[in-house]
Amino acid sequence: MTFNHEQQQMLALAAVFEAAVLADRIATRGDADSGAVEALLGGVMAMDAGEFDQIYPNPAALEDGVRLLRQSLGREHTRDAARPLSYALALLHLSSKLRKNDEVISLLRHRLIALQGQREHFDSLANVTFCHRLAGIYLDTLGTFRFRIRVQGDPAKLQDEDNAARIRALFLAGVRAAFLWHQLDGRRWRLLFQRKQRLEILNSIKIR
Repeated sequence: MTFNHEQQQMLALAAVFEAAVLADRIATRGDADSGAVEALLGGVMAMDAGEFDQIYPNPAALEDGVRLLRQSLGREHTRDAARPLSYALALLHLSSKLRKNDEVISLLRHRLIALQGQREHFDSLANVTFCHRLAGIYLDTLGTFRFRIRVQGDPAKLQDEDNAARIRALFLAGVRAAFLWHQLDGRRWRLLFQRKQRLEILNSIKIR
């Protein structure tokens, strides 16, 4: 499956939205599709990959993110979409803060390189222990910023430490996707002033 530059840009943004959707499902239901989670966390670990398809080799796993992004650009707002949409926008904001902080970027990279060396010990990137490792990295880096993402959901689900770790791991994945979106010339102002054009590009993407 080959995508042009603008399609890759929109898919990277869809990956941000996918992270938000999956985090919301864990917060409200206590579970999320492990294949989709693994696809996003794989993007976190593909730090030095230069091509989109090396970071997200399975774009079909971004289907829910594509759907939410399409709803957002088409202004088809539903009550259930409000929470993940707010998380997606927060992840874009957190990414912009990270880009301005070379010290935190350096620490993040160092910690991910160390984790990469332990990757073979885990049967899956969606493994809850691996998610706890990523969650620890999130807390020590992005978690040091004053800006906080407020997660809403079922209190019993949110109090579960494994769920909290998976949500933080997904937020880290969302920021990674937002970084890629920016590298591919993605800009917030285009979503505001070129909304219909962005929607047309998104609709031109066939991932199944």
